[in-house]
Amino acid sequence: MKSILQVFLCLLIITMSKANYQPPSLSGKPTKNLVPPGKCQFTEEFVSVPLLERIAVSSTSSVLRFGLPDTSAPLNLSTCACILAKAEIGGEAVIRPYTPISTNELTGCFDLLIKDYGANAKMSKLMCQDLKVGDSVEFKHIAFNVKIQAPFKPTKICMLVGGTGITPMVQAVCLMLLCCGHQLICFVNSNV
Repeated sequence: MKSILQVFLCLLIITMSKANYQPPSLSGKPTKNLVPPGKCQFTEEFVSVPLLERIAVSSTSSVLRFGLPDTSAPLNLSTCACILAKAEIGGEAVIRPYTPISTNELTGCFDLLIKDYGANAKMSKLMCQDLKVGDSVEFKHIAFNVKIQAPFKPTKICMLVGGTGITPMVQAVCLMLLCCGHQLICFVNSNV
């Protein structure tokens, strides 16, 4: 019998995916691997890592898998924390925050779910259209990007998210379903 998280992730895939391949971060079994703040492979200095794979999951979104500096270890990012991506685009340093959708069970790489906002959105266009497998992007992690950590003390949590709030919600829901009791999830996607 599938867990509620597996059903939720299947709904996410069904409503988004036009691809034959489902990224493991969107279809794998949920895991509980809590990591305290301060253990992330990325530090406060930008480090260049390669794009390993890009999977289109809808007409506007892709899952991008990047390598890690230490390919024998997981990212070790705290729940709902983000990392900063940096790239030179048109002679300008562009920096954007992203929250990985992969868990700390994944070794040597991490996954980002990124929406392509079109030609005028510099970083998302680079990530979803221009970046080729093997090309590199710089990433770093800064301490103030760490939020409340699981296990969460409240027994009832309501999350209403959209846009960039989707990826932190995926991290939080994974841990809430594994750490807490009964959960009710209402999922809405513009592709439904």
